[in-house]
Amino acid sequence: MSVERALFLSRWPGQLADGYQRLYFGSEFCSWAFPHLSQIEQALRGSRDRGLGFTLVTPVLREESLAELRNLFQSLQAQLQPGDEVVISDFGALELVRELLPQAELVLGRALSGQKRGPRIETLELGEEALNYFRQGRWYSAEAVKLLHELGIQRIELDNLLQGLEPLPTALKGTLHTPYAMVTSSRNCPFHPDKSGRRCSVSCGEAFRLTTPQTRQPLLQAGNSQFLEILQLPADLFSLGIDRLVFHPQLPR
Repeated sequence: MSVERALFLSRWPGQLADGYQRLYFGSEFCSWAFPHLSQIEQALRGSRDRGLGFTLVTPVLREESLAELRNLFQSLQAQLQPGDEVVISDFGALELVRELLPQAELVLGRALSGQKRGPRIETLELGEEALNYFRQGRWYSAEAVKLLHELGIQRIELDNLLQGLEPLPTALKGTLHTPYAMVTSSRNCPFHPDKSGRRCSVSCGEAFRLTTPQTRQPLLQAGNSQFLEILQLPADLFSLGIDRLVFHPQLPR
């Protein structure tokens, strides 16, 4: 038994490196960077041709994004099939997926994981109880797992944390994103040129590094979100309930 490996892209490059079993395509945090329908269809065909699983990733939404997302899902109704997935990063997309793409598996994105990601945690002196708290997220209690079960969600997306991870409840399957862990994100973007629905290019908002004497780890920013780069993976992913790794070749959007 091996961990499934997935590659996360926001634009279809035409060819993919070997060694992956699944393609993640879309955006998690920036609705302005979400790909157009034609790009999603191209990525979907490319993943089918290569025998890869396909996961469509939807972003944190603005109010005006809902109508656009509905039109997109309607266009994809006949193209997605059992085994495909849709990741929601905003509960506003939940009912749209359930209504229009019931054949796809619904996955909870890491923007909704409720994990504690700040770089200052690394230097805190924590007892065992506090450490367990900081290693968990929103979906570790029995009540939370029950709610996800009622929503038809079994898989949740997670960030790799500086302080480590607690094992997921056995009823859940985990996906771990690497090497960039999201720290904070905003619906507003300092790089977006106006308030219209116009899309940004993938390269908008050149990545830069934020350092402070208060933390060991620099924050990396691109677009509306900040990240930590964490290269070291947990030693035993399966013991944590994680059976999939998602690799980001660049800072996520």
